[in-house]
Amino acid sequence: MIKKLTLSLVLAGLMTNVVASNEVRDSTVNVYGVGTKTDKNQDSSAGVGLMFDSEDIKVKIEGTSDFFKMGGVYKFSLFSPNLYFKAGANYINQKMYSPIDTNTRVDQYSGALSSGYMISNDFYVEIGGAYTQLDGKVFGDYEVKDEETSLAYLELAKRWESTIGTIDTTANAGEVFHEYRSDEFSYGLGLDYYPMNNTKLSYNYQNEENNIASTYAAQYSFFFAEYMDNLSLDTYQVNVGVKVAFDNLFDISTYKAPTNIKSHLSELHRFENVVFSTNMDIQSGAGVQKSAEAIVRDNLPDTPAISSPTISMANVSVNDSGGLATDLPAPTVTNVQAGAVYSIVGDPTGGKLTINSSTGIATWNGDLSAGTDYSITIKVVNTDGGNSSTTFNLHVNDNA
Repeated sequence: MIKKLTLSLVLAGLMTNVVASNEVRDSTVNVYGVGTKTDKNQDSSAGVGLMFDSEDIKVKIEGTSDFFKMGGVYKFSLFSPNLYFKAGANYINQKMYSPIDTNTRVDQYSGALSSGYMISNDFYVEIGGAYTQLDGKVFGDYEVKDEETSLAYLELAKRWESTIGTIDTTANAGEVFHEYRSDEFSYGLGLDYYPMNNTKLSYNYQNEENNIASTYAAQYSFFFAEYMDNLSLDTYQVNVGVKVAFDNLFDISTYKAPTNIKSHLSELHRFENVVFSTNMDIQSGAGVQKSAEAIVRDNLPDTPAISSPTISMANVSVNDSGGLATDLPAPTVTNVQAGAVYSIVGDPTGGKLTINSSTGIATWNGDLSAGTDYSITIKVVNTDGGNSSTTFNLHVNDNA
């Protein structure tokens, strides 16, 4: 769906030019290298970017080993040349890292709308909003939660013409609505300076709790460079590449150096930042955190290990004592706990064996058959439930 939308925006932009402007700037194709750090605890990654850039249509695609991002903006007018509308959308697939350096890829989708009005030829006002859906995922003991984020803003733009060039100034203010943390006020400022039509120096600042970001950019003819620094997250992105203007996008022979990169004032800053910058970051107020299942497991009380005793008993020979009680030697036990219980499993026929639970000494009493072997099992059970048993033979001598 996103790819179809982007293609539609491109085709529509190629066929239309609906915002009034005294001087239409060059449409360009921008090809550039990307260097980015998406997580302050991880190494940076490198990739490439491609952008179609005109007054009415912008489409940007970027990719590194850490992410794939795609967004588009379409600007159009319906009722009056002084009134315009913008529609934008983007998609991100990006790695998110846990505190133990495991990671997972998550998907995020965003849509944005705005409307602006030309109060005078050099003064514009614009209102807009955006909605973002982050699809969460559980990986190992960590998770990224499903999350919705939205925002609304008002922006003003003023153009100043002077003998040393053109200066565009913008200011915006609005509110960001989070699902897992408090809503917050946001504001931003922008400054673009065109000493010549093919040269631009710019600075843009946006302030939100987790998105205090500055963008610096310079362009001259074919070449441009951008540096975007997120002070809140300690992350950044650097783009360096070339801009190529054209008369016909599909005819390479028409490609040339841009002669006018000065944007129409109605392009402002906030909407493009929402689609291509702010919302092209992962909007996770909850961040990467322990999953609910892992938290429950971590809070379970420790289960003590069961102490299993060992027990052995040598075969015993006794004389037939005519039914008098006879003590047998105590079994050999190790790892036996105080209060352990000894027991006899299966008394011999014709006699009764007992065992002293303190000493472990067994006693038999009864008429056992002389010259007979009896198989007897002794069992010991520790107080924590650990148990063991051993079997020995009791031989009764015939002394008749």
